[in-house]
Amino acid sequence: MYKKQVALYFAGFCAYASSSIVFPIITPYAILLGASEGEAGVIAGGFALITSLTMIPLGMLADRFGKFRIIVFGMFFFIITPFFYAMASNFTELLLARFLHGLAMALFVPASNALAIDLSPERRGEALGWIATFTMLGYSAGPFMGGVIASHYGYVPTFYFCSVVALVGSFPLIFLIGIKEAKGSLNFELRLKPEGWGALITPFFATFGSAVVGIFAIPLYLPRFDVNVTVIGTLTTALFLSSAIVRVPAGKLSDSIGRRPVILLGLALEALGVLTFLSTNFAYIALGSVITGVGMGLANPAGFALLSDLLPQRMRGFAMGASSTSLQLGVFAGPAIMGFVAGAYDYYAVFTLTSLITVLAAVGINFLTMDKNFKAN
Repeated sequence: MYKKQVALYFAGFCAYASSSIVFPIITPYAILLGASEGEAGVIAGGFALITSLTMIPLGMLADRFGKFRIIVFGMFFFIITPFFYAMASNFTELLLARFLHGLAMALFVPASNALAIDLSPERRGEALGWIATFTMLGYSAGPFMGGVIASHYGYVPTFYFCSVVALVGSFPLIFLIGIKEAKGSLNFELRLKPEGWGALITPFFATFGSAVVGIFAIPLYLPRFDVNVTVIGTLTTALFLSSAIVRVPAGKLSDSIGRRPVILLGLALEALGVLTFLSTNFAYIALGSVITGVGMGLANPAGFALLSDLLPQRMRGFAMGASSTSLQLGVFAGPAIMGFVAGAYDYYAVFTLTSLITVLAAVGINFLTMDKNFKAN
């Protein structure tokens, strides 16, 4: 069992590292190809749009046809997608490449999260914390590597490096392919109570603010502080690394004291972290990146685990697909909406509005989940 988990976690690390290597360069690369600032925001979060549209059906397919097959198929798309970045010559082609990256994520994420739960069914929050830790460590390592490689070799070699990382991550899965899986049916009835809707929207708002900061504001806003792409990549890494570090403790805490308080604490910290970007002191902004990451790292595992609590085992692929869809919609909506806010107003409006949205989300989720405080059972 331990070897299966390690192989799965390593694949998650490499998949997320592969996708996040482009974070420090994707918006400036889009502008280099002729995109406006608003269009660059759409490009930055564009992969999450196709992910959000396909995660639920692909999660259901993982329930029906086997999680390993879907995971390996996702790794294949992680390997080939960066070549389309390198070949892009305009905004449209780059956006289509981002969509393909989104499909890779949609294939991989619900199946891998559901498999993590299957491997540790009695500790769902902790299991989701572990898989999230390794994936977020990948997200953390990727921007740093991308910033360093891009600063020394340029954009195109950085894209090729993404493929290499994904290829390395796919090898351990060979040892998992032969494992027999219980496969279910695509036929089920879904009725979500208010607490279910609270669980479902949690990942959206937990990633809305962090995506605004991590893949939009840091690459485009921080250059005014006279920092280079390596520093930008390092700061993005700090955000995702802080999120990764708290994932397992967050999962365990939600198993122990309940999902709701962990979710609310995470959203509150994220709102605070985004607000620090209003400062003109770079040190405060760096601290705010870490706080934002911690907030996201607390809220997401608890939200995922809460939806898993509410649905039966045969629907775990769907549950993880639905939660991941919500998350990816946040990743897309944050940069896309705030890109146009930045163009129409300024970045101070971006940070103020993003923080306010996160606070209001916490209030709404508190209202939806106030009757029950779920723990692992």
